[in-house]
Amino acid sequence: PRSRSPRRMARSPAASVLAHCLPLLERGQVVGALLLVRDISDLKRLDRLLVTKDTHIREIHHRVKNNLQTISSLLRIQGRRLVSPEAKHAIAESVRRIASIALVHEALSREANEDVSFTEVARPLLRMIEESLVLPERPVRFRLVGDAAMVPAGIATPLALVLAELLQNAVDHGYGMHRENVSPADASKCAAEGEVILEMLRDDDALDISVTDYGYGLPAGFHPETSVGLGLSIVKTLVENELNGSIDFRVGEPTGTVVHIRIPLST
Repeated sequence: PRSRSPRRMARSPAASVLAHCLPLLERGQVVGALLLVRDISDLKRLDRLLVTKDTHIREIHHRVKNNLQTISSLLRIQGRRLVSPEAKHAIAESVRRIASIALVHEALSREANEDVSFTEVARPLLRMIEESLVLPERPVRFRLVGDAAMVPAGIATPLALVLAELLQNAVDHGYGMHRENVSPADASKCAAEGEVILEMLRDDDALDISVTDYGYGLPAGFHPETSVGLGLSIVKTLVENELNGSIDFRVGEPTGTVVHIRIPLST
């Protein structure tokens, strides 16, 4: 009968050795042993380096998140000292943009690699927009549909900025928070209680994201190519140049706006 071979690993400050001891049998009796020894010091050293590297990377993301939050706090303090409503609005928009980047670094600080679950970024992003923009006189509900799964940090950061702008536009313009000259006919079509749906669909080749509202819809004569708004300029630049994707605006059914983004993932 074959005997199971004992296995033992010995460690010292300088070396790690993996040993296999195989008994030599003759007529069922142990008459000797074969000892196989392998030096695995380099493998253990690489393992320790990888663990240390992962820890350092997570710590860097954590510190970046803290620094971004500090910048946001300084901007809020500055915003409270301003008198101009336009300046206050610009500061608030900057704070939200910085916060959306901080959400990505916060998620990366919990991961052991450079990929992040974008769903874990989208959920707090929706809460942030809801808490900072929704007013009691115009309630808006946010709903997340689908799962984007894991995406590289290089995609997650600009994509979070894009979604922050689109969600803000859905509240500000779709439901009239900062929209002027809304006709009575358009106002009657807009639901008393708004809803914004963020839908994410992932396949092997691309990530499809849609932001849908049921508000007033696109203004007359709207063309993304000729729009001069800062938020939309940021969205177009990031989607087309940073993410190599495409963006499409269309009228919703029965009313509202649908913004669809497609981001290629294949290399």
